[in-house]
Amino acid sequence: MKLFFKALLDLLLPSFCLSCEKPLGPSPELLFCPDCLERLHHIQSPLCPCCGRTYLVAAGGDHHCGICLATPRHFNRARALFLYEEPIKKVIHRFKYRGMTTCLPSFARVAHNLPQLAEMAGADWIVPVPLHPSRLQERGFNQALLLARALFPKDRRISSSLLVRSHPTEPQTSFNGKARRTNLKNVFAVVKPQKVAGKKILLIDDVFTTGTTVNECARVLKKCGATEVMVLTLARVKEDY
Repeated sequence: MKLFFKALLDLLLPSFCLSCEKPLGPSPELLFCPDCLERLHHIQSPLCPCCGRTYLVAAGGDHHCGICLATPRHFNRARALFLYEEPIKKVIHRFKYRGMTTCLPSFARVAHNLPQLAEMAGADWIVPVPLHPSRLQERGFNQALLLARALFPKDRRISSSLLVRSHPTEPQTSFNGKARRTNLKNVFAVVKPQKVAGKKILLIDDVFTTGTTVNECARVLKKCGATEVMVLTLARVKEDY
């Protein structure tokens, strides 16, 4: 009977690739066609052990990048699952701006086969980077919270109320360099510092661009006594070398 209903569901609601929208076979495990799946760029060593920046040349293994050496980060380490390039870039854009949440089970399935989740073990709290209420009302959801729930299903450590965005800001994509830091100055606040003190925090966000947002979150969390702040994002922007 289960097979019958599964076949009926495949007939009524056929699956398509999240990126190129090619039709997929019945009951696919991942909503990516073989071609797009092959093009997904999973992040792996060599990389910066702090910010997770990848290196083109494997010689020398993992080592700190120039940015992290010049300006120490407030977070202890950041990891991402994919490079922010096609085909994942298109899928993330559809998720974030068009509410295409059907991508989440596929992201979660891929993530649990990658080492990044194991590197983030031991967190006391899993905290999605917050949106300001006005942006949340406009978008209808916080993509970081949905991502956290997909990667850590039914996990009671997820808290969307520990860290808040106290006033609205312009999108970070509108700025670069120092302007990004200025745009986020004194934007985040910890609601209950006693719940953060002495704890290890795992921040979740969709894309790591320069790390300005998660770094400011980490600064505020550590100011309230967090002993360690880790960062996990779905993707990170590929930097020039």
